[in-house]
Amino acid sequence: MNTCMAGRRYVAEVPDTLDLADRAELALNGIGGTIDPDCHHTMFFNVFYACRPPYLRHQGSADTTCDPKFGESFPLMRLMCGSDLHADLEAAFRAELLSRLSADDGLYYAIAHADRPWAGTYNPAFGTLPEGVDAANLGGCGRMLRALVTWRELGEDEALDSAIRALVRGLARIAIYRDDYAFYPMGTAGEPFSFPRSGWTSTEEPMSETEGAEGSVVGYHGHQIQGLMRWFAQTGDGEALDLAGKLTRFVALPRLWGGIVDLEGDAASLVGHVAAGKPDPPGIAGAELGHWYTHFHARAIGLRGILEYARVVGDWRLLEFVRRSYELTLSMGIPRMGFVNCWPARHATVEGCALGDLVALGVRLSDAGVGDYWDDVDAVVRNQLVEGQLTRADVLAQISEASAPVAEHQAFPKQESTENVIARSLGNFAGMSTPTDIPQPWVMQCCTGNGTQGLYYAWEAIVRGAADSAQVNLLLNRASPWLDIDSHLPYEGKVVIRNKTVRRVAVRIPGWVRRGELSSHVNEAPRPGTWVGNYLTISDLDPGDRIVLQFPVPEMQASYTIAAHIPGQEKMHTVRFRGSTVVDVSPHDKSPTTYPLYQRQHLSAPSAPVKRSTRFVAEKTVVGW
Repeated sequence: MNTCMAGRRYVAEVPDTLDLADRAELALNGIGGTIDPDCHHTMFFNVFYACRPPYLRHQGSADTTCDPKFGESFPLMRLMCGSDLHADLEAAFRAELLSRLSADDGLYYAIAHADRPWAGTYNPAFGTLPEGVDAANLGGCGRMLRALVTWRELGEDEALDSAIRALVRGLARIAIYRDDYAFYPMGTAGEPFSFPRSGWTSTEEPMSETEGAEGSVVGYHGHQIQGLMRWFAQTGDGEALDLAGKLTRFVALPRLWGGIVDLEGDAASLVGHVAAGKPDPPGIAGAELGHWYTHFHARAIGLRGILEYARVVGDWRLLEFVRRSYELTLSMGIPRMGFVNCWPARHATVEGCALGDLVALGVRLSDAGVGDYWDDVDAVVRNQLVEGQLTRADVLAQISEASAPVAEHQAFPKQESTENVIARSLGNFAGMSTPTDIPQPWVMQCCTGNGTQGLYYAWEAIVRGAADSAQVNLLLNRASPWLDIDSHLPYEGKVVIRNKTVRRVAVRIPGWVRRGELSSHVNEAPRPGTWVGNYLTISDLDPGDRIVLQFPVPEMQASYTIAAHIPGQEKMHTVRFRGSTVVDVSPHDKSPTTYPLYQRQHLSAPSAPVKRSTRFVAEKTVVGW
């Protein structure tokens, strides 16, 4: 099974500014470095740095449930950067993932291996699997389906079709059907919403959103919808479409969204209502608008499933539902820096998982034509998303040295490792971060899976091409078959587009750029272009033309409050921007065990440094993500 990417490589002199391909190469290090070849190629789910020594830890069935995330991220990162780092490991990892698909029912199982005795428990509150029992978590099945259709879209192995069809039919067979919708019951098989080979332990219908782990029901249904709709788009499989529609109707049920707040209660009562997911004031039909108040990432899984179904079948009501939910989400933080509070009333932090979700929702809602959210996407990518990727080995080492030593780790043989932890995990995404710091940094690999895919979603959307035209949506560095983009932002307002094949290019100009101060040149001659909405269109281009856009980059400072009116959580931050890029945030946590974010004072220089870089353009990319 070939895991290397075919494509063209060439050396270019480029501005030394944010390049998502560089982040992808670093991500390959963290993904491959935290897969355990001595334990069935299962990921170490947690990485802990605020201790001496740092260590990796397997966590129950979470490892095997999340392994397919890495299965999907591996090829996406390679498409971006062309690196073959950990290619042999990836091939063995894929083979392991495929071996977990049942020949009997097609489902993706967490296998009960004797040398993984910890694997039967995800959360003790939901019981432990009996010894030797395999269970198929429905979220894990959905993630595996997404990985399979990603591999298939790259055309690497046509034999995948039979595995995908079997998984689709398995998901349909074990679903519980009511009226015009279908669902999966919570069950009690170690991890909620898991199906033991012997059958469901309970078929009761979840009646509220906060049942199960993750404080969510919809979070255990959305991945399946995404995978089913991507498979339907590739093949026209009617059974997949039918199941996706029924699951979507369940996920969108009003009882799983919105709520009522007791305006007579005190602040403590309000917190209780928020924690219970019931904070809509009178007059707001939050259940019809996708309102949520507990665990955004889990909600976003459901929203992304609804969005994929609605986008493909053209259901405007469901598109409106996702749009309103997305817009509510942006109000729960500082959207200009890509920060949202993922657990209102618990802690004012954002999960790495959620950052990938925010990028996906903003891109796909824009693609669907229900809004122009490219400025939101740009804010997340340039700021909180890339800041959440752990890139500073020196800082992590200092944090470890400043932390207390820990005693014997290994509760079971192979469950933990202290071997070369910082170097092998660099490029992973932090579990939780504030707008300024990562306190006592640690990793949940679900966040690495989602964070890396957020990098890909943004990278893929930077530029799209068809026939003799290209559309540039984000002013970030990118090499492509149609044109290359050299972005000098945020140092200076200069973007160079090196045309390869197109006659026409439409470039979206960020909202903070004043149109009257924008100039555009082709081969040093003025070429004003034509405005269509927020896009500047330049036509009559020839291969080899050099387009230069220039504009002032305003520097501004603003104060924002997060977790407003929540006792013990409310905090104000002062943020300094250059254009859409955060160059400083205060106040910082001064603890020696905190990983500081936004150490970006160098970005205030008047011009961008230049470097020689090897660019990679893949022969094929995944567009159906």
